[in-house]
Formats: sequence, structure tokens, C-alpha cells
Amino acid sequence: MSLLNQWFGDTPAANSSSFAGRWFTSFGPMTLQQSGDRITGTYGPNGNENTIEGSVANGMLAFRYAEELEQGTGTYRLKRANHFSGIYLADGRARSLPWLGWRGFDGLWDTSIGRLRLIEGADGVQAMHEFPGAQLTCKRSGDRLTIELASGTIAGQGSITLDAFGVRFSGEWQDAGQAPRPFEGGRVMPRPGLNWLVVLEAHWQRALEDAEFAFGRMLSELFARIPRVQVRHRYYHDEGSLLHWCRQLLFVAEPIVLVITGHGEANGLSVNGRIVPLRGLIEGLGSADAVQLLHFSSCLVGQDSEKVFANIPFPVSGYTTSVDWAESALTEFIYLDMMLEKALRPHEAAAQLLTLVRFAGDEPIPGSPYHPAGFRFFAPPGDPGLPTS
Repeated sequence: MSLLNQWFGDTPAANSSSFAGRWFTSFGPMTLQQSGDRITGTYGPNGNENTIEGSVANGMLAFRYAEELEQGTGTYRLKRANHFSGIYLADGRARSLPWLGWRGFDGLWDTSIGRLRLIEGADGVQAMHEFPGAQLTCKRSGDRLTIELASGTIAGQGSITLDAFGVRFSGEWQDAGQAPRPFEGGRVMPRPGLNWLVVLEAHWQRALEDAEFAFGRMLSELFARIPRVQVRHRYYHDEGSLLHWCRQLLFVAEPIVLVITGHGEANGLSVNGRIVPLRGLIEGLGSADAVQLLHFSSCLVGQDSEKVFANIPFPVSGYTTSVDWAESALTEFIYLDMMLEKALRPHEAAAQLLTLVRFAGDEPIPGSPYHPAGFRFFAPPGDPGLPTS
């Protein structure tokens, strides 16, 4: 079994599916009906207060919604069979905002046995526990889901059913050799207005005489001024430690800008003489619904773009050159600030970056001490970028 499978389990298939059905969304329960490419439905606190209608093309639902005091337009994109990511723009407003949805057991849950990430597809339900040593297996029968847990000397089993709105579940849990007890859980929804900046950094120092410096510390200081941004800086020293921190992102609900920094090569990240392949890392993060951008603050990672960045689940950016350390830092201060402080979406920030920071692009600047950085931005198929809250 590869390290990727050990940390993330089997990567869920990108099942094609209809938008029709019952969803729990950022704005309450929603029921959609689909006839051909036409969609109609209702949503709200009780599931029926507001209306939505639109049409589907190339896996994207473009819609118009109407509420008592507001109306507007938006789009949804199915990221997997039972989860969509979308944005909406109220009439008269300048900026779009996120609108997310899950159905069935799919989603992030706070439960009696800890935080769980459940992913429901055509082939069943995959479960991951926030504690990486816990092994979970699931079986669904009708409206009931059975979960078995094994973690060293700890074992248990429970069964649950969803409430009518799909926002809570209840049932019974029994640890091995113990009496049954209640098993409760509720969906974890993003806290409005909160964003995360997560910086995963390899140690730059390769000898004792090398001076102390870290890019993540600089970013932590820069964005500490913004109360609505949670900054986390962690170090990795090999593939396993990098995947450990990436796996933690599956259990965060709010939008995440992820920066991975270290020595880069065209085929991956170089850590202690070993290459961490980029493609497997990106696929493993596909179930982290909150990741809105993965930026590689590393040399050369954008060179092999056709193979590495095809059919990506979220926007990815990086450089095609052996970019200067200070040059990349200056570039990323502006790039990240546009998203985290100025509330631009990733593709908007990427487009602005090449205008504002000339050396980030491909054209040499006469007399400049900085060579062109070769910044690149890669979007998921059919989607310019995921929403920023």
C-alpha cells in the first residue's frame, strides 16, 4: 500500500450524477427536480421558502434564485456525486459568495466519536476519522449507515440514520465489551467570513552552518493583522509528514488557501533527496472540500503541467522557472493578500497578479535584477476558480 493510500484511503471516483434530489446547503435544505437539462426547486430554513431554477450544461448548473428580500444568479458544479461547490451573486452586488451543498451522508460531521469525513458514492460510503490511526469501514442499507472502527486495541461499531433535513444523525454506538450508548452527529458548516491560510514548509537548511529562515513565519506575521484569517504554519521532512498535514485539511470546513513551499523539481517536490510526486498529492486532497487553491511556492513545478494538472479538483498555481527566493516571496505577498484580504477569487487574483507584479510573468524587464518567474495558474475543467468566503 502506498503512503498516499495509508493517509487518505482509496481516492473516490469522480462519479457523474444528476443534481436532482435532496441537499443540505449553505442556505438550508434544498430539493431539486431535473427534467432533461432543466432544473427547478426550493430551499430555505424549512426547505420550501425560496425558489431556484436553471439549466445544466457540461456538468455545471447555471441558475437564478428568488427570496423575499433578494434575488440573483449563480452556478453549481458537481465535485463528486453527492457534493457541489458553487457561487451566487445577488442582484446589485459586486462580489459573488460561496454556496455549497451535500446530500445523503456525504460531508463533514462532528460526532460522539470525533470528527468524521464521509464520502458517499455509487460504490458505498468511505469514512475517515480525524485521528489518522483509526480505520473505519461503512455499509449502507436503506436509510441506515453502519460504521465499524478499529484502532490498535480499540474497536467499536455503530449505526445511524439521518434526520429529515440531512443536518443531523442519531443512532447507537457500542465499544467492544461495553454497553451501547447514544451515537449523535451534526454537519460541520463553514463559519461565515472565516478563511484559512495553511503553509506547509520543508526545512531549507541542509547544514548546521545554514542561517535560520522560514517563509511560513513571514506569511504568519503578514496575515496576523487580518482577524478573519486563521494562519497555520507546519513543517514537513518527508512524504509521510507532508501527507500527514495535508490529511488534516479534510477536517476543516472553512475555505483554505494552501501553500506548499520547499525545493521543487519538474516532477515533484524534492525532500531529503527523494521526490514527492505532485499528481498523487493533488488527488489525495480531492476530498478536502474546503481547499480553494493549492499554490506551490517552489521552483519548476509548473513545467510538467499537461500531465500533473489535468482534471484537477481545485485551482493550482506555481512557477515554471527556478524562481528567486525573494522574488517568489514578493510575488506571493501580493497574490495571497488579494485573496485573503481583498476577497478576490483565485482566478481573479492570478489575472491581476501578472499586471501588478511584472516580473511574475514571462517577459524580461530591461535592467531588472529579477528574471521572469514564469507564474502559472491552472483551473479545474469548466471552472475558473472556487469561491472565496
